[in-house]
Amino acid sequence: MKVVGEVKCYHCGHVSGEVEGTRTDRLVLHSFNPRPGYKGTPPGPGERIRCERCGGPVFLEDVRPIPTLPLSLAAAPAKKRTARRRAA
Repeated sequence: MKVVGEVKCYHCGHVSGEVEGTRTDRLVLHSFNPRPGYKGTPPGPGERIRCERCGGPVFLEDVRPIPTLPLSLAAAPAKKRTARRRAA
């Protein structure tokens, strides 16, 4: 299941952006999406994320699932409905 959450500072409460990842036994982070106007350098793979404003430690807030369609529904073409004729 894919999830997304806000990156928020413990010290000043500033939101630096969002992270996306996969929820398993541990959250595996895939990408960091900086907020509009982000001035820091986005962290690379394996780097710690710090607060853009004060450099303090951060936590994830409001972690929520990203809605996705099952592959069977996404790949299946929509069925057309045809009007049934009544036998007279």
